[in-house]
Amino acid sequence: MQHNFSDIPSSKYAELIPLINSQSSYDLFTQEKTHLQTTLLPFFKDYRLLSAQTFSTIPPVTMHYLWNEENNDIIRIEGTRDAVFNNLGKLGLILNEKTVVPYVKFVLDSVWTDKGSLRLVEDMDEIEFSDGPSMKDLRFLKKTIRPAIISRNGGSYLLDAIIIYATEIYQSTIKLQQNGTFEFQSETELKAGMSCVRVIFLE
Repeated sequence: MQHNFSDIPSSKYAELIPLINSQSSYDLFTQEKTHLQTTLLPFFKDYRLLSAQTFSTIPPVTMHYLWNEENNDIIRIEGTRDAVFNNLGKLGLILNEKTVVPYVKFVLDSVWTDKGSLRLVEDMDEIEFSDGPSMKDLRFLKKTIRPAIISRNGGSYLLDAIIIYATEIYQSTIKLQQNGTFEFQSETELKAGMSCVRVIFLE
């Protein structure tokens, strides 16, 4: 999921960097070698996404946090759904027809596995390739990739979506509760071993 980040003024670094470092067991970030950016998230009313990149390491390390700018509350996103699911009571979740898919994409993108990221894709532009795909692979992807189909099931949402996990393509049904938790209800493997699809490992 792509985000339109904007730079955080350097005047805020003195208060933000200690908060960010407090989320780790050691002080990774310094004012001199850190770049902070932020962006709004349409599905959270009270928290923004904060990106912190340090140039004190080789290669540079980037970490992400949920940030309440009013009270400077920081929640580290560390490879599981817990940063979101354990804090739904204070994030100010907004769920509607326009936000359910971006919300599920955001949570899935936050999950790290040893096989790479788990991605809900709706357009060919969202796919990164490790090498040039064959014409056969391109035809399959163009035929398969489509926007998620949203329906209501009582108080919950059902998403019929295309998921990429490592080099495998699935059609999945995701049940999203009004409180923001969700689970996969079904998965159908459409194609395995798509070596042209780049496996994305989060920083």
